[in-house]
Order: sequence, then structure tokens, then C-alpha cells
Amino acid sequence: MKNFFAKFHLFMPLVIPVAIVIFILIAIDFNYRLARIEREIEHIDEEVDTASAGVKRILAQRGMSAAANAKLGSAASDFGKVQVENKEYDFGIISKKDGIVGANFTIGNIGKATLAIGDITTSCGCTTAKISDAGVMPGKNAVLTVNFDPNFHEEPAGRFSRSIFVPTNDPENEELEFIIFIEIKD
Repeated sequence: MKNFFAKFHLFMPLVIPVAIVIFILIAIDFNYRLARIEREIEHIDEEVDTASAGVKRILAQRGMSAAANAKLGSAASDFGKVQVENKEYDFGIISKKDGIVGANFTIGNIGKATLAIGDITTSCGCTTAKISDAGVMPGKNAVLTVNFDPNFHEEPAGRFSRSIFVPTNDPENEELEFIIFIEIKD
């Protein structure tokens, strides 16, 4: 037994560095796995935001449809009629350090009655939108202002899009979808 400890003592200077290397490799693997789990959680969180926005959109759309259905006895000309020239905007490549970017869309009413705009929803919390007028008179326009915050949460790599959903009382356009495209470089 004495021989064993004498030989073990010779390998002791080698055992400690090997143990340290093994510990470092385990720590690196743990950090890699933790980062992967964090990315998966962020992705799931974004999916939850998207699903929540979808539910809000459906509820808002049902509310607008209920208002439209209350007028079903009226002629189609008794509703507002949507006119939109552009439903997409490409921000191109933006920088996180520049902060929030915005774009405006014009929603016109070419009908003979007021165009009602319902509760606006977006596909993600990083995107917000507001309308200048929820009741657009015939022949008038409202401005939809859309803002995107690149620092709200970690975004996907490369070019991606976000949607803005605008319910209306136009029976032919019960929901408008506006899309913004973004790529973040930093």
C-alpha cells in the first residue's frame, strides 16, 4: 500500500491540471447549454406574444364584425370603404444604438359613411401602432403610425418582419394587415 501512495504522489502534479481542464470544459459546456436554453425561452416568449396578439386580433375583429352585423339591414354604401396605397414598409438595415424607428401609413375612406377603426394589434411587443383618428369621415384620411424598438428584446438574425392588424367596419376589408421589414446590424 505504501508503494501505491508513493506512485500516486508522483502523478499529483499532473492530476490537478487535468482536473482543472476538465472543470473548465464542463463550465464551457454548461454555459453553451444555458445560452441555448435562453434562446429557446426567448423564442417561446415571442411565440406567446404572437399568439396573444392573434387572440386580441380575433376578439377585436369579432367586436368590429358585431358592430357591422348590427347594421346588416343597411346598404353596403352605409359603411366606410377602405383605401390604402401601401401596406408594407422596409426599414432596411438599422442599428440598435439609433433606437426606435417609425413609419406612417395612410388609411383613406372612399365610402359614404364613417370608417370605424377598431383596436389595433401587432404581432410582437417590439412593434407598436396608433391611429390618428378611429372614425375616418368620408373623403378623409387617418395616419397609422408604426414604431419598432430594436432594443425591446433579442431579435432574429437577418431580415425579418412584424405585422400590424387594423380591424375596420368595411365589410370587404374587415382586417387590414400592414407589414414592416427590418434587419438589425450591431
